[in-house]
Amino acid sequence: MARKTREESENTKALILRSALDCFYEKGFSCTTFEDIAARINLTKGAVYWHFKNKGELLADMIRHWAEMKHRENDEQRPEGLSELRDFFRREAEYMEQNPDVQKFVFFTLFQIEWSDSICNEVEKKAGKLHDFHFKIVKHALTTAKKNGEIAAETDIRALCVIIVGLWRGLLNTYICKEAKFNLSQTFLEGFDRVMEKNQNLKG
Repeated sequence: MARKTREESENTKALILRSALDCFYEKGFSCTTFEDIAARINLTKGAVYWHFKNKGELLADMIRHWAEMKHRENDEQRPEGLSELRDFFRREAEYMEQNPDVQKFVFFTLFQIEWSDSICNEVEKKAGKLHDFHFKIVKHALTTAKKNGEIAAETDIRALCVIIVGLWRGLLNTYICKEAKFNLSQTFLEGFDRVMEKNQNLKG
């Protein structure tokens, strides 16, 4: 019976997180109340409070939930070298293109949250720092590529990280906001290849 109760609790929690994402996306983070979230899935406000003390805690759990789900779907490992880094971003882009709910989540986290210090601290406690994730991935892959001689010894890894992550985030923002119609994975890979071709040519 206890196991069933735990399963029911986890299912309810997942429903709350999904309802919260829909409400946040439609009304904005600050304008959404626990009453809104509960009403959408026919729960009481108290049921939402039983799982989450406040919206900051709910947001942190939502971000952790989506991050964990993404890792389970893609079975990602830290890329080593240029080929694996290129494939990592291809998977990132294709996952984004194929999942409208993920697009909604990214739009919400990029453009609809008022990132106060208290909210950032709440999220970091549960989900870790978000903003340096891609920088860490790219830095590790480029450092490995440099050791392997795939890119020139004089390459500035930090500057190249900024270029690659900037390319990804710029295209992702444009794609998520629907400012232009394009294939995210194909466009990013074309840009990535041009950037890396220039750096590989430095080996002369």
